[in-house]
Amino acid sequence: MDKKTRMEQLKAKLAKAPVLAKLDALVANAPAGVMAPLPEAVQQVEKKVQQQITKEAKEPEKLIEYLDPRISAKTADRRRRGFNFHEKGEFEKLANKQRAMAKLERLQNEVSSAAQSTGISSAVKLAMVTPSGTAKIENGVPDIEWWDMLVLDKVNYDEIPGEDDVERYSQTISELVEHPISMRAPTEPLTQQYLKVYLTTKEKKKIRRQNRKEVLKEKTEKIRLGLEKAPEPKVKISNLMRVLGNDAIQDPTKMEAHVRKQMAERLKKHETLNAERKLTEDQKRAKKTKKLSEDTSIAVNVAVYRVKSLAALNKKFKVETNAKQLQMTGAVMMHKAQNVVVVEGGPKQQKFYKNLMLNRIKWADEIIGQKKEAEKDAPGERNLCEMIWEGQVKRRNFRDFTVHTATLEKQAREFFEKHGVAQYWDLCYSTTVLLEGQDILPTA
Repeated sequence: MDKKTRMEQLKAKLAKAPVLAKLDALVANAPAGVMAPLPEAVQQVEKKVQQQITKEAKEPEKLIEYLDPRISAKTADRRRRGFNFHEKGEFEKLANKQRAMAKLERLQNEVSSAAQSTGISSAVKLAMVTPSGTAKIENGVPDIEWWDMLVLDKVNYDEIPGEDDVERYSQTISELVEHPISMRAPTEPLTQQYLKVYLTTKEKKKIRRQNRKEVLKEKTEKIRLGLEKAPEPKVKISNLMRVLGNDAIQDPTKMEAHVRKQMAERLKKHETLNAERKLTEDQKRAKKTKKLSEDTSIAVNVAVYRVKSLAALNKKFKVETNAKQLQMTGAVMMHKAQNVVVVEGGPKQQKFYKNLMLNRIKWADEIIGQKKEAEKDAPGERNLCEMIWEGQVKRRNFRDFTVHTATLEKQAREFFEKHGVAQYWDLCYSTTVLLEGQDILPTA
């Protein structure tokens, strides 16, 4: 409703009011040229009506400004619902479907338990990660190259007609041995690496004593030649009388104040030098980073660990945080069958992390499925961490250290395959399957 329409409605409403009818009668009965005086009640009513008109004329402006005509206001009345009848036999079909699903699940469990007892499931899982025979042939040396096959029209080189093998190789084979040219290994450093020589405590003290002696001798020569001013005697409260002598006897209070002033100056100088030598926060951070970082441009050390369970948050935190603090790259793949931890770094980093995974973290104190650490004699499957493989590679395959979770073996393998290291997952998975097969086999 716009402003103009609203004003017209208000005027029509006022025209029908009884007060205005009386007002019109008074005006009609008045003499010509004389305006009849309005009663006081009429004046008050007219004043209220004018105020109401002004007020209602202003309100629509505010409402219209923020009102969207495209939105229709919903009524607060509850919508009446109709009846929804189910067809005959609908719930019977649903119950039969649930019974069939339960029966299928029971049969699958029976088949899987039978396969585990006979070792079939382990063989199937191993076959999934083992490359096929055709893949080996494709990656190996073929019987005949494709360019020769087009020319010779043969399946292999043995079908080529020619002289006897003995006669064929008699001229090319001799008693001489050909030694190949020795080449530098790709992981060999460019410069020869030598072990650092560490001095004993006695040798360190001796070298320090000799250096101080040389500095003192040089300083004494400068003072003797007049190049440097002689330092004031180092006076303390304990040697006050011996150094100052008569001056201390004549005015001991003054001498004591002088000595204490010298002591304060020496202490201040010592603290100032210490503060200058002290590293700033940025220098400390850079020093720590330099200490942890290692040169991996020539070769990268890699270690692969297999953990039964990483459900304990404190152990998972240690595995992830220590790898990040050591500036190592890699990944943690969490799966219900196994957990694979891959770390890449230098030899010092690997040494520290290996000690963490195999010694510092007490995996055996945890029973899988329990939140709290159990006692030594408590029944249950103990957690375990073992190193599956360690070695060197040419370059890093991960940018940083991340944690991932996979519900299926295919998802986990695809993650490692994306980074070009699917063999890490295959090695850990085959180890897990073989160990499960050993546990299932009955003992004689």
